[in-house]
Amino acid sequence: MICPKCGNEIAEGHLYCEVCGEEIQIVPDFDLQVEESIHVTLSSVAGDVKTAPIVDAKGITKEIPTDAVKREIKQDDIRKEETERKDKKQHTRRPVRRIKQGQKTKKYPYMPYVFAGIALVVIAAVALLLLLNRKPKPEEWYPKALTQYRQGEYDLAIESLFELQKVAPLDRESSLLLSDCYFAKNQPDEAIGVLKSAFAGNENDPEYLKRLLDTYIASDDKNAIAELLEETDNEEIRTAYADYIADPPLFSLESGTYTDDEQLSIISEEEGTIRYTLDGSEPDEESAVYSSPFIFDVGEHTVTAVFVNEKGMMSDPVQKTYVIEKKMLDDPVLLTEGGKYSDPKLIALEKPEGAVIYYTDDGSDPTAESNVYNQPIPMPIREKTFRFIVINAEGLTSEVVEATYTLQMVTLVDVTMAENAVQLCLKLGGKSVKQSEYKCSSAYRENEKNYYLVEEYSLQTAEKVKTGRVYAVDVLTGELYKVDMNSAEGDYKLTAF
Repeated sequence: MICPKCGNEIAEGHLYCEVCGEEIQIVPDFDLQVEESIHVTLSSVAGDVKTAPIVDAKGITKEIPTDAVKREIKQDDIRKEETERKDKKQHTRRPVRRIKQGQKTKKYPYMPYVFAGIALVVIAAVALLLLLNRKPKPEEWYPKALTQYRQGEYDLAIESLFELQKVAPLDRESSLLLSDCYFAKNQPDEAIGVLKSAFAGNENDPEYLKRLLDTYIASDDKNAIAELLEETDNEEIRTAYADYIADPPLFSLESGTYTDDEQLSIISEEEGTIRYTLDGSEPDEESAVYSSPFIFDVGEHTVTAVFVNEKGMMSDPVQKTYVIEKKMLDDPVLLTEGGKYSDPKLIALEKPEGAVIYYTDDGSDPTAESNVYNQPIPMPIREKTFRFIVINAEGLTSEVVEATYTLQMVTLVDVTMAENAVQLCLKLGGKSVKQSEYKCSSAYRENEKNYYLVEEYSLQTAEKVKTGRVYAVDVLTGELYKVDMNSAEGDYKLTAF
């Protein structure tokens, strides 16, 4: 039996619903003849006891309904109300199903419909899952990946291309799409790897070179750009990407030895910057910027330079090594070579223009403070070494030239005898020689005769000073002569004493 209010199944023998509490009314099967018989019987009984005679105060007899009649009337009213109430319920509630004795009720009569609905839902869900999980055919993977790439779904596009790769190797078009996906994900290494694999054996293909260069440019890999453009012989690509080719700078001097007045210039025919180092290292973006020619000190110098163009591309480095020597004047030219002599000669040198020759005879290096060579020098009577140098007004010098002279004459008069002879003759001539000293250090030859040259020194100061007077003594006869310097000829003139 089913509850008319909530539809819950009610066990047999229960008079109310255990779910909603609704009272259950069990109506027996209706029999019309029995109903009419009961009505007739009740009507006859009611007729007999309807009224009872009563005399009022005026002596008038009245028929008053008895208590039984009143109860009957009340019962009739109650039944009428009940009937009206039941009729009203039949219009607003489900009719009460009558259960015949021995008849079994069906549990959940609507359940078949529920099960049918659930089955339809399950079938639809399974169909939807199968549709969603259906893998595209091999020829559908690339269009799917291309659509995903255009929609910005790069990871999904990569997955789709991997699925295609499981079926067959990727063709060039698919490889290029895969490379584009990696590039869009800012994974240049992966993008380049795919490109290299796709164009293996066709590295000079313009499409490959262009894509590879564009990837390098986008990732700002300048070294890779320069290396690729240097390696390729594809002039079309080199022309298209000429802005990314930086030519090395040009040096005005090749490696070598130069004097310290040389200047080194570094130039480039393009707009950009030249950077350099002087320690042999390779320049980079932080190295010094070249702005003016180099003037080097004496020594060895290594210059390494690169050119950086407006795209930031750096050229190959250029390195030059220079040995810088001090600029020298021409060396002094000896007209009398060093060596051993049996007859004295004047030591003469060729005078340079715009410079002065300085010399020493004590073995030290000559300077601008040393003896000035103005005229030929008499040859020393003993072995002696001279050192000569040329110096100009700007301080430039020549190399030092050295010469050693050894004079071995045949003599009958020695040096001391010659010095004493000069002093004695001067005394005899009335000259005071107390504040003078006479020394012989060189010799001179004239008219096939050899002479000692005796110089006069003044002793009036703390240091001996040459007076400029020179005397000659014949090495064989001891004859004395006064010596005058012939500036025009650069030699001596002897006059008898």
